Amino acid sequence: MSLHIAGDDVVVSLKRLGSASVLVVRGCVDAGTAQVLRERVDLASRGPGGVVVDLSEVSFFSSAGAAALASASRRVRLHVVVTPVVRRVLEAAGVADVLDLHDFPAAAEEAATASRPSPLLLVG
Repeated sequence: MSLHIAGDDVVVSLKRLGSASVLVVRGCVDAGTAQVLRERVDLASRGPGGVVVDLSEVSFFSSAGAAALASASRRVRLHVVVTPVVRRVLEAAGVADVLDLHDFPAAAEEAATASRPSPLLLVG
């Protein structure tokens, strides 16, 4: 399955890889387009597996995009493919530690498909 969603300056493609959802983001992620990213991550997080957000093809990435990912990471574990510039933005925004950052799509996809939710242990 593949789905392409275009915002003003951003295109987000969604595909399934086993139980994981993979979002490939192209274009500009700024205050005007971060909502598109947030909505697509929210949609992908409804699936049964992990979520990969591949930012290796973005031309611009701002703190608004970092905030969108940080917000989504409260609901789902995100495996984010980054470039050195995107990594610096995430670090400067203080959200790099709440995301699983990867340098290559294959590494993120492998981690997302291997992810299993931790069992909940209730002690009474």
